[in-house]
Amino acid sequence: RSLLVRPGDTFRGLMELTGPASLRYAARLAGVGQTGGMGVYLPVLTSENMVPANRAVTLLGLLSAGTRTTDIAVVNLAHQAAQCTIALARADGTPIGSTATIQVKPLSQRYFANALGGLVDPGTGVSDARATVSCTQGYYAYAMLANSANGEVAFVGPAGNGDSALRVPGSNPNPNPTCGAGAICFTANGVVHRPTRANPVGRLSVNAPVGTFTRLRLTMEITVGDWYIGDADGKHLIYWFVINRNLDMPGMLFFRGPEQYTVLGRHGIGLRHADKLRIEQPFQAVPGRTYRIVNDYDMGRGVNTITITDLGSNQVTTLTSVPNVRQHTFKDGDVFLLDMGFPEGRIADEVPSYNWTYSNVLLEVVP
Repeated sequence: RSLLVRPGDTFRGLMELTGPASLRYAARLAGVGQTGGMGVYLPVLTSENMVPANRAVTLLGLLSAGTRTTDIAVVNLAHQAAQCTIALARADGTPIGSTATIQVKPLSQRYFANALGGLVDPGTGVSDARATVSCTQGYYAYAMLANSANGEVAFVGPAGNGDSALRVPGSNPNPNPTCGAGAICFTANGVVHRPTRANPVGRLSVNAPVGTFTRLRLTMEITVGDWYIGDADGKHLIYWFVINRNLDMPGMLFFRGPEQYTVLGRHGIGLRHADKLRIEQPFQAVPGRTYRIVNDYDMGRGVNTITITDLGSNQVTTLTSVPNVRQHTFKDGDVFLLDMGFPEGRIADEVPSYNWTYSNVLLEVVP
């Protein structure tokens, strides 16, 4: 059943909606433009489109000329006050005015009508301008374009960016993993571990940077060897990736062999192992082939994506889930632990991965 809510004609500001996860919300500005118009899309702000603190977004296609104007809005979605910056520029990158710094109260909106009007020559105006916005708390930014001559209104939301898991068919995503812009990175190039009976488990230990971060991205390569002869369908460990200990686990991944052929991931911050979130789907790892695995634990965006790419065929398998936290704060002395391979006979269903090869590890820690 659907319910239509119509705020009064004098309503100005934000309306908060809350309810169970099964509810769906949408909004539009009705009665604008020519008679019989279908209305204009308006954003519904949720944890899915909230912009993490200190991450910039860009609003493209802004204009100011004659009867056409641009309003810019910044919404603070946090329970604490935020400081935000707004930088305007023409299409060629030339600044429009100076960068503005504003204060936005908790759970509130700052709305700037005709934001470009006083900054450009009214005779020539400006088109295809852009605004770059950033805030110290989780936020959302948008623009509304209007033409007072005919009542036309258009919504402009944050532009897409190049940091995407989507790719051109047949291409090899991130063929040479490098540290992303703004990230703190740790690398271990070449062969990192090749399990043997004498040394079944490899471990990397890295001191974590102090501060609050919203994204942890682990990239590594695994060359599959023979399935464990004692239990080919057992869990062959690709990685156990934790902060200090098992309680805080950005990721754990297993391959299972011929009778099941699945890939299984676990994750969760501040959760007992039994309560860790689980993602599993069919996947046939082929002995002798090398796979690049990217575990992108993007807490800020609320998306956990594990991408497995067969480097020989470029075939991609993707697992997705939702992190149970939006950020994590590291203190002095915290460490990242990365284990590769299980010992033999220690825990039922966990089997060694003798003669598999683990290599080219990259860990990116993003504010």
